[in-house]
Amino acid sequence: MTLRQRFSELLQLITQNIPEREYYVQLGFLTALIQEPFYLYGRPGCGSSLLIRRITSAFKNPKILKLDKKQKLLPDNIDDYNLVIFENFTPGDEQSKNNLQIAIHDHEKRSIIISGDQKPESALSRSEVSDQVTLTIMLPDNISSDALCQLLQIRADETNISVPTEISISAEEQTQWIKGINKVTLSSNTLAVIGKVAELCSKSGVYVSIRRWIALSNMIKAIAFLNGRSETKLIDTFFLGTSIWGRSASNTAISEKYSEILKTQLYKDTPSLLEEPYDADDLLMRVSHLVHSSNNLYETKPFNGEKCLVYRITVAGESVPLYAPLSYIETDMDFNPYNELRQVEKRVLCNYHGTSNCTITIDPQVRASGLRSSVNQSKSTPSTKFEDYATLPTYILMENAPEIIEQKKADRDILNEEIKTSMERETANLIALRNTYKLFNESKDDLFCFTQMFNSVQDAIKTQFDRTANTIKTIKKASEIIATFSSMLKTPNLVGKPQNQQSKQQQKIPPKTQPQAPQPPQPPKPAATNEEKKS
Repeated sequence: MTLRQRFSELLQLITQNIPEREYYVQLGFLTALIQEPFYLYGRPGCGSSLLIRRITSAFKNPKILKLDKKQKLLPDNIDDYNLVIFENFTPGDEQSKNNLQIAIHDHEKRSIIISGDQKPESALSRSEVSDQVTLTIMLPDNISSDALCQLLQIRADETNISVPTEISISAEEQTQWIKGINKVTLSSNTLAVIGKVAELCSKSGVYVSIRRWIALSNMIKAIAFLNGRSETKLIDTFFLGTSIWGRSASNTAISEKYSEILKTQLYKDTPSLLEEPYDADDLLMRVSHLVHSSNNLYETKPFNGEKCLVYRITVAGESVPLYAPLSYIETDMDFNPYNELRQVEKRVLCNYHGTSNCTITIDPQVRASGLRSSVNQSKSTPSTKFEDYATLPTYILMENAPEIIEQKKADRDILNEEIKTSMERETANLIALRNTYKLFNESKDDLFCFTQMFNSVQDAIKTQFDRTANTIKTIKKASEIIATFSSMLKTPNLVGKPQNQQSKQQQKIPPKTQPQAPQPPQPPKPAATNEEKKS
């Protein structure tokens, strides 16, 4: 039987019939194995006494010293004990406090377990041993309904277990293994995680002594050693992201950021996975707009650093201009235009609905007050429902304009380069995610693996893999669409929408004999509103 198999059987025995407390038993046992003190915090009736019995049962003929309310005196032969347990510890009792300080001062040859129902930050700081206690195990107050039903079906005699002699741990073996644990190498990934957690502790105001960091790193080494490895892995650091830091605020601050730290280290060789996901849908929309839009040359005006179409509407007796970016024309996107102050006008919503006619809707709140009444839009709350106002035509200077066709060729080249770059990047990401998932999955049966966090990480990798695969499909679709565009550009009359397929609502103005001074047509007057169009 290998060491890993032996510990696998041992952990199964000491964690059986303790639903939703298994990992706490494993973590406490591991800490006791490397002879580091820990504080077991839990309210009365939470099962702390049972967990202590399970942990001590893993050791062969342990010499246990229990100090509680009945026995407060510390014996002179304390060095003869290899396991000291302070049950129901109360820092207000001076004798218990002194006993703990003496026992914990020189603990290299013994394991120390402290249990109590006082919060760790209070009990340990009042006892002046916060820096000497390696970690805190905080038992939850409640368990799920499923775990409760499972617990109720367990008979009283099934809570006590007997560990076979052949797999229990002798003092000699414990000493030998501790020497082997010290020889384990901390990997670069592990050191990076420890370093980032240490930085997080500093930023969050969590003091962790050097002695405690050494003890925590020894626990990481012990996990690797008992899994038959001579070097640590990322999975060995999982317990750093649990509630081991004593204070509730500290636990929250570190546990919330640990997942990000782990993710950063997982994807350190593919940093693009740590960035915002690539918007392939936006790429597909831009490609579709390029391919299917017309070659019309529209009358525009430079505004806010881009070409804009200018409209003028009258609201509450005031005539105000609106500036719609040219990039939105002939699309199906809702957008807010600019107002005359070069701000995004959130009280007006526009949409071309695939044509060159701009449909305008407005916030009903401005019908009476006007758009100039509340220029500071940060203080106003736009309505969630806009009301139809008007549909205004757009003046077309020329159809199938040569300069537009040339611009489309340039845009095509830019999009082709973006497609190539994004496809290469996302394909590399997909391969990296597949390899990461496969490599990470090899550790799913490791001893002392925090299953809940492992599953969370694996699900996150799988979700990102699926999202990346869908992104690649969308990029490929965009590539196929634009592949047909080069041949279309060779035949200008076929580029964009054929004349007989364009919207009947779209107003077409043929080029004048003197195009240098075109005269815009007068738009029809709406029946219920009073709009004006500015050319």
